[in-house]
This record gives sequence, structure tokens and C-alpha cells, in this order.
Amino acid sequence: MAVAVAVIPFWLRLWKNEQAAKRKSVLLLEFKEYMMMIVASLQTGYSLERAIKQSEIEIKKLYPNGSVILPYVHVMNQKIAMNIQLEKAFMDFAQAVNLEEAISLADIISFAKRSGGDYGKNIRETAIKIEENLAIKQEIETITTEKRLELKVMCVMPMGILAYITLTSSSFIAPLYGNIIGITLMSVCLVAYGFLIMLGRRIIEINV
Repeated sequence: MAVAVAVIPFWLRLWKNEQAAKRKSVLLLEFKEYMMMIVASLQTGYSLERAIKQSEIEIKKLYPNGSVILPYVHVMNQKIAMNIQLEKAFMDFAQAVNLEEAISLADIISFAKRSGGDYGKNIRETAIKIEENLAIKQEIETITTEKRLELKVMCVMPMGILAYITLTSSSFIAPLYGNIIGITLMSVCLVAYGFLIMLGRRIIEINV
């Protein structure tokens, strides 16, 4: 039981990492949609400031049940309304969402503001790159789905077998817990079990 308590932070960390990865994936998808909205507004003749403001309205329509990126977009528009330079507001937005693509785009917008570059073209190219990246990730996700399921089964199965034997034939495994050698052996097995779970997760995680 003492070892089990020590393992709880380890599992919490894994869970938090999974949730962070899922959130980042959703954020990246919404950021791509947001940029395409900005491009569409620019193509209708809006200024970049107006396009960013209009895109916030479109995001609300696209995600009526809530959006991960919307609070960050709203804060950026509030800063622009307070006469903070657009390039600075967008950079703050990019750093807040913590996406490499957003930070790169913020640098491009800052440069384009100074040199008079084509906002629409730069934003469109960034959106296309993100879309390609997402397509590759989805393909990898599809390919590794079966292996992910196998890993989950393999992670749970040893514990399930041990629980079954404990309930049905407790005397069979009693020697593993009733003496120092058995306890040491099972503790080593538990550590190895945790290490192999981490190794399995690393094998199926493919970063793009």
C-alpha cells in the first residue's frame, strides 16, 4: 500500500500529460480555423485589426458550446481596443496559447507591419502548414490506434490476473507476500512494470 501511494503522483503526471496533449491538439486545430477566418476577412477588404475582431465573432459561431482559443482571442481584441499595438497584442496572444505556429505567425505579422508585407498570404501559408501537420498527425493516430489499445490491455492485464488469483487462490501467491524475499521480488516487478509502461508509451508516441 505504501508503494501504491508513491505511485499515485506518477499516474497523475501521466494523466496531466495526456490532457495537455489533447488540449494542445484541439488548440492547434482551432488556431488553424481562426487563421483561415482572418484570411477570409482580409480578402473581403478588411484591415488586419478589423479582420481579427471579426474572426472572434466567427469563432463564437463555429464553436457555440465553447472554444479553447476564444478566451485568448478575446483578450487580444481587448488589448487592441485599448490602443495597444496589434503586433504586440498578437505576440502576447501567441505566447499565451504557447503554440510554435502562433509565435512564428506573430513574428511574421510584426515584420509585415514594418515592411508592408502581404498579411493574407503569410497567414494563409501558415494555416496550410498547420493543416498538413494535422493531417500527418491524424494519419499516425489512425495507424497507431490498434497498438495504443494493445498497450492499454497489456497495462491492465497483469493487475487483473494478479487480482483474480488473489481472490480465487490466495494461498497460491501467499509466498510472494509473506516474506522478505517475496516482497522484494514483487517490489522489483512493480518497478519494472512501471518502467515498461513508460517505455511502451514512448514507443507509440510519434511527435510531428
